[in-house]
Amino acid sequence: MKSNKLTVRLPLCFTFLFLGMTLIHSLPSQAVMFQNGKNPAPKTGRGGASRGEDICFSDSKTTTSSVTPLMPATNVGLTVAERPTLLVYVPQTSAKEAFLSFEDEQRNHHYQTFIRLPNQPGVMAVELPPQAPPLKVGKNYQWSLVMICGEYLEPDSPEVTGWVRRVEANSTLMNQKTLKASLKKASLLAESGIWVDTVSTLADLRRAEPKNSVYLSHWEELLQSQGLTAIANQPLLNK
Repeated sequence: MKSNKLTVRLPLCFTFLFLGMTLIHSLPSQAVMFQNGKNPAPKTGRGGASRGEDICFSDSKTTTSSVTPLMPATNVGLTVAERPTLLVYVPQTSAKEAFLSFEDEQRNHHYQTFIRLPNQPGVMAVELPPQAPPLKVGKNYQWSLVMICGEYLEPDSPEVTGWVRRVEANSTLMNQKTLKASLKKASLLAESGIWVDTVSTLADLRRAEPKNSVYLSHWEELLQSQGLTAIANQPLLNK
């Protein structure tokens, strides 16, 4: 009799285990759906994003031959961070350094520095360091990254520009500000239209787990939604 009872219970255990695993795999991952707000670029400054010139880059025939900022279609990225992290795709280049600058709408210098460029093509993080003044809430800043192809900056040096605006975090986002990167955090930022922090959060997740197919899928969908399909499959460089 004991043998018969055991024979009956084992299939039931496996049935519940199978159902549990099925439910787990059927649960959808946290969606990261970016909401484009009405955030046109200010009319002051040097205009919209420049995709750069082909000088000092190795292959001008590919679709990813120019320096490309990972910015939304409006070219204005919102952030809740005092010192946000921007992402820029840099192709194979002979340039070793770039000049980074931030200006307000009145063309007043906010911060400027030289940064080292990677030795390989890919998406690099451009961070405002701790010594940089924090961005002010409600202010627009135009940032630019100029490639130094020779010994000095030249008038025709390849340049990309974009706008960033710091906004006040709502109560939901305020609770997420100090937390580590997660899909939930990226999703909440995306729903609020906070592009700069959304894309940098996903980048942090991908760096931590480069083989995670879920993170890769969200990354590709986010970039494709803003016309950055050519960059979506490019390598993500370490900070």
